Amino acid sequence: MIRGALRGLILLLLTAGSSVAAILADRLLPGGNRAERVMGWWGRAFVRLGGWKFRVEGMENLPSGGAVLVANHQSAVDIPMLLSAFPRPVRFLAKRELGEIPLFGKAMAAAGNLFIDREDPRDAVRMLREAGARLRDGRLLVVFPEGTRTGDGSIGEFRPGAFYLAQKSGAPVVPVYIDGGYRAILKGGIRVRPAELLVRVLPPLSPGEGAGGSKEQIAESVRARLIREGAE
Repeated sequence: MIRGALRGLILLLLTAGSSVAAILADRLLPGGNRAERVMGWWGRAFVRLGGWKFRVEGMENLPSGGAVLVANHQSAVDIPMLLSAFPRPVRFLAKRELGEIPLFGKAMAAAGNLFIDREDPRDAVRMLREAGARLRDGRLLVVFPEGTRTGDGSIGEFRPGAFYLAQKSGAPVVPVYIDGGYRAILKGGIRVRPAELLVRVLPPLSPGEGAGGSKEQIAESVRARLIREGAE
């Protein structure tokens, strides 16, 4: 228990220090991707220092260009896991509340991540337009359509609005199954617990399931796939 609490404190300090470094990199050395690289390093260091066993599967399913990566959301470990898993930089399209976390939110914004205010339709349209431009530029963009962490490993209902981006951009929709985070750090806690972490990239949706369908159809198709992965 003491060791888990100590690891949790180390991860908090790592996150705070990396956030400050990313913010300073963006302000003092603008025009590059230094903040993005700092946050990528933070994700990899977070998983290593947590002491968890980490497995990545299905990377051959990742398209070579831009794609919408749709992941289930279990815990605060999910973002470090995804930053660690992919050979290319990933960015997140997340709810505004994540961007309001002291230091960390500003660091994520400096690294090029996007935050949507779901209560402001004009802000949502603007952010979705910017996200579409990132996809056309070959970026990988992660969305968590549940909107919040489940805390017990279950997969909650998907908000179909998150799939408007995939529908309008025509970018491939790639389901990404995450597991183990809810055991690694309990929701609302900081103590690190033993866990095996998994990121599994599934094949992209077919044209009929993806850009060719409604956002509700896309949401239903992705959620069904992720639920099947969790049941296996």
